[in-house]
Amino acid sequence: MSALLRAVDVLNDRLIAAASIGDAFDLAGGETPPAWVHVYQSQVEAIREASESLETLVRGIGVVDPDKAKRSGIEGVEL
Repeated sequence: MSALLRAVDVLNDRLIAAASIGDAFDLAGGETPPAWVHVYQSQVEAIREASESLETLVRGIGVVDPDKAKRSGIEGVEL
């Protein structure tokens, strides 16, 4: 496995941990968690979406929609 693929795997592992932390924050906040919990979870979700686009490009699986790639900050994607 290439170093790039290993890096993508590590990124995925860390995103799982970050999402779990966000879920714990949400539960700890009770019925009305602080607003920053939602901000944290939204940012983790945005990073996860960008990570999925990157993984698709690195692994060469499927086709990445150029508009979605640009929204995720990935430049130079063409069909």
